Amino acid sequence: MSQDGGSTIRDVAERAGVSIATVSNLINGTKFVSPELADRIEAAIVDLGFVPNRAVRTLRGMRMRVIGLVVPDALNPYFIELWRNVQRAVGDRGYVVVLCDTGGDLAAEQTQLRSLAEMRVQGVLITSVDDSRVDLRALRSAGAKVVLLGDPKAGSGASSINIDQRSSGYLAMQHLLEIGRRNVVFAGGPRARHLLEDRMDGAQAAIDDSGLADVTFTRIDSDDPSRFEENAHVASILAEAPHTDGVICANDVIAIGLMENFLRRGIRVPDDIAIVGHDDIRFGADSIVRLSTIRQPIAEIADRACELLLSDDDRAEADHLVLDVELVRRESS
Repeated sequence: MSQDGGSTIRDVAERAGVSIATVSNLINGTKFVSPELADRIEAAIVDLGFVPNRAVRTLRGMRMRVIGLVVPDALNPYFIELWRNVQRAVGDRGYVVVLCDTGGDLAAEQTQLRSLAEMRVQGVLITSVDDSRVDLRALRSAGAKVVLLGDPKAGSGASSINIDQRSSGYLAMQHLLEIGRRNVVFAGGPRARHLLEDRMDGAQAAIDDSGLADVTFTRIDSDDPSRFEENAHVASILAEAPHTDGVICANDVIAIGLMENFLRRGIRVPDDIAIVGHDDIRFGADSIVRLSTIRQPIAEIADRACELLLSDDDRAEADHLVLDVELVRRESS
């Protein structure tokens, strides 16, 4: 107690069972405080009369119970499923998840991040256009926690969750080789090239491990692989390469688009060209030819990311988690 009998910040900290610094962070909005600790601190403030109830309500509003989810393409069903899983993971804690679409543009991404910082959100999950160039200064200045859903080698200093990209490429190529495909193309796009290169390395490792000497492996990219016209362009190039008998796609949207374009040209899937996608979106299992794919553990990604984001652990070192993937074989291969 203070000399005049009033409660002090130390009294609040002792009553709530937290450090003085944590109480200060909540009062001043200078650093993330989990909802559980915030509730305890605010209850202690009321019980001890440290500030009036009205001020406590103001404190609660100083940092919005909002999680930002920043993605490069909100039209991609994978990111819609990610958003649904993140909302599931934090919804019972009273959070709302705001989905921000950058359109694959780095400048737009920075604008979104600044806006989230100004909103004083609790934290942000980011699938960046370019992990090596993502700028987190505004979010850090606002005291928001950040978790990158991407490359831990990017050097941003933030915690990250990634899948085993190399294993993804390895499993896809190993499968195509096992079903007799020898002329394989990787169909990618302009985004996250460093992650796709890891998959390419994994695919090449599968070729090397197979001991087969007659395998060709090339790559073709489109400017916007989520657009049907771009997939038609890629499909026409592949159709003119008579020896192509297998395609590994950077995501399921590309795979489904290519499949539809192949079928329009009379190219049989998988008889003429086998296709393996990536992500395991719901549409893939219901496509004209059910899509073989590499499954990302999307529910686990969301759960683990939210655990990192809402953790009370304020240690300086970032956590970098790498999750396993699995091959889901269906009719396209």
